[in-house]
Amino acid sequence: MMSCEKGYSDNMVSLRRDVIGKVMSVYKESCPSLEVKELVIDPKELAYPVNTPRERTVYSVKDVIAAIKEGRPFFVNNKGQTELKEILPDESLSDISNLSLLGGHVIKEVIEVTAEFKTPLTPIKLDDKDLDTVIEELTILNQLDCTKWYQFGLYLGLYDLRLKAIDTDYRGKTVECFRECMSAWLRGEDKVREKGGPSWSSLATALDTIEEKCIASYIRNKHCPSK
Repeated sequence: MMSCEKGYSDNMVSLRRDVIGKVMSVYKESCPSLEVKELVIDPKELAYPVNTPRERTVYSVKDVIAAIKEGRPFFVNNKGQTELKEILPDESLSDISNLSLLGGHVIKEVIEVTAEFKTPLTPIKLDDKDLDTVIEELTILNQLDCTKWYQFGLYLGLYDLRLKAIDTDYRGKTVECFRECMSAWLRGEDKVREKGGPSWSSLATALDTIEEKCIASYIRNKHCPSK
């Protein structure tokens, strides 16, 4: 809990963003497999000092972001309707990427909470149900060398710690390592979303980096929207 004197709200929003950003960074680097829920406590139910812990009304950060993106000035839950400005006082709702709740992290980490309208310039997003398609495109149709899976995973945004764990679990089984690497990428693990998220476009970029430019060109020509 944080409090400030009247007139210092901008400083507190900035400090809150820094604190949340640091917590998120430590979580992603040190315990990426930990399941977490990002919630906001209803400000009306906060009191300082806190004497007795009690059940409070909380809002999912992703649901709050969805409401902002959809242009709704309110948030609905089982207790009724609450104005977003009551949940996020002192913050501008016109610039989602600058909200303190995101800790300064890339908005792509929460952008999938709302339906994305696909325009000719919108990257086509992928998820774990596309694993068989991605594997087919890379290894069956284009004969990508699976032994490059570790280096490929790093450029896709997976942490070294995760890749070492995959190597330990499937040691000597290159195809299985590659498949598990791509599955983690499609789930958006580690800092994948900071690299553009699981999409054909970001896949092609990583292929360029590991000198698989022919396959990268094939992926762009077939799957990436033309500019």
